[in-house]
Amino acid sequence: MENEKSLGLRSPELLPTKDSERTLSLWDYTILWAGMTINIVAFSLGAQYYNGGDGLSPWMLILVVLLGYGLVTALTVLAGDIGTKYGVPFAVYSRAAFGYKGSYLAGLVRCVPCFYWFGFQTWVGACALNMIMGIVVPGFDNVTMMLLLFAAFQIINALFGMEAMAKFDWIAVPMLGIMFAAIVVTICKKYNVSVPDIMAVKAAGNYSIAFAVSGIAGGWITMALNGPDLARQIKRSDDYKNQGLLKRNERAILGQLIGLLAVGVIAMMVGMAAGVFTGEWDLNNVVYSLFSNHMFMLVFCFISIAFAQWSTNTAANLMPPAYILLNIFPKMKFWMTTIISGIIGLLMMPWKQQGGDFLVVIQSHFSTLLGPIIGIMLADYFFIRKTVLNVDDLYNAGGQYTYTKGFNMGAMVTMIISFGLSLLAGDYSFFAGLAISIVIYIVLKYSLQGTTQGNGLTGGVPPVRFSM
Repeated sequence: MENEKSLGLRSPELLPTKDSERTLSLWDYTILWAGMTINIVAFSLGAQYYNGGDGLSPWMLILVVLLGYGLVTALTVLAGDIGTKYGVPFAVYSRAAFGYKGSYLAGLVRCVPCFYWFGFQTWVGACALNMIMGIVVPGFDNVTMMLLLFAAFQIINALFGMEAMAKFDWIAVPMLGIMFAAIVVTICKKYNVSVPDIMAVKAAGNYSIAFAVSGIAGGWITMALNGPDLARQIKRSDDYKNQGLLKRNERAILGQLIGLLAVGVIAMMVGMAAGVFTGEWDLNNVVYSLFSNHMFMLVFCFISIAFAQWSTNTAANLMPPAYILLNIFPKMKFWMTTIISGIIGLLMMPWKQQGGDFLVVIQSHFSTLLGPIIGIMLADYFFIRKTVLNVDDLYNAGGQYTYTKGFNMGAMVTMIISFGLSLLAGDYSFFAGLAISIVIYIVLKYSLQGTTQGNGLTGGVPPVRFSM
């Protein structure tokens, strides 16, 4: 029975990646992040942070983006070290921090933002495709059909793995770059302004820095949790075991600094400029208002918008929950959990919620939800285990991560308390949840260190060795 349970922990897609399976180069990883970053949410957030002059000014937005994406880069690299050193995804490492069964709960919480953004961005892409069809076939208007077809195309692309996603981004990112440049040039001509004029726009600044940063970071904390999923695909040095944290993760750091931070600033600034002068946050509406008299450019932009959602959804919103569902339902296959993730995202119908600065608020809520989980994960890996992990026992149902009937009660208690306390911190809720969870988890871990199954550092059952 124990062996049968252990086999359930060893879905082929969840086993540690071998060096031969690490296929992403620095440029592949950079373009993967660029493809995820240059999307409708980043663009729309730029407009919504301005919020009709009630929010942030352009210069303040740049500061907030640098702080938010800088924080995400740091958290993703720290969590990604698990993937660099050991080749295991988040769904597997969470067994060490939360227990074999406790990882199910942490994983499901982490899935919520993925489902939401897959549904929302698929809707945006479907609307763009629907407009293209309306141009090609006058009178055509069927967003539902486009929604289902677009979701299917993305799911199929995700099934071919991370390398296929990165290759697609080599097409999508240049197209999006051309579109964003065209938007800026057209805005300057149509409204007789220059880039310095755009940067000089005033705003009331009625967002606190903490709220604004957590709003920026909120959409990417999900990817910080899945840093191991990404890092386990990147080529690593033969001498990685003797290298320090920064050196062995330098490809991940450089890839995100360019693909996330630099591209993120550009995407949000273009979105803010469009929001200031067109009054629109929806990229489809912005494009139509600017290029309605230029049919070729209009179609090109709508195609680029669809590609933007595609390049983000496959790596950021389909792959992570697919792995998590595999951890919970090991008898399933990766293609099954990928399809299920897409279906759940569509059934949530997140496009029903619109108006005002709702994207900023949603992002902030997600950061609050996930802050305690990444805090526990990092505290467990760096402070408790000192980056030393028993990989075999992660796949052994009777191993040292059994805790109390499969649940690490310390992690469960930490997650509940830190989330509850973070809700009292207002605009600082994400930062409070992150910091509080680290402190409480470490205290509870060391207070339980004397028990065999209380800390996950010792185990009464020897690890089972198996071929990886």
